[in-house]
Amino acid sequence: MTPDVQSNMITATVAEFCRLSGLGRTKVYEMLGDGSLDSFNVGKRRLIVLASYGRLIEHRVAASAALSSNSTRRASRRRLAE
Repeated sequence: MTPDVQSNMITATVAEFCRLSGLGRTKVYEMLGDGSLDSFNVGKRRLIVLASYGRLIEHRVAASAALSSNSTRRASRRRLAE
């Protein structure tokens, strides 16, 4: 698949999604099962909605930033208390 085609994709099969994301099939099916990724079937083919992966990444980055910010505050408070 060429980069132009990849940038215009809105869905991907599980195999394509694994290649694009670097995740394994087991993890992808786990994320589909827990609702982290949106998908639908066309016949027997499961297509993953790539926008749902973008939302997942944004959510995880925001959560990570919040945790990092809280850790920094706690470390600062500990230093002030000493």
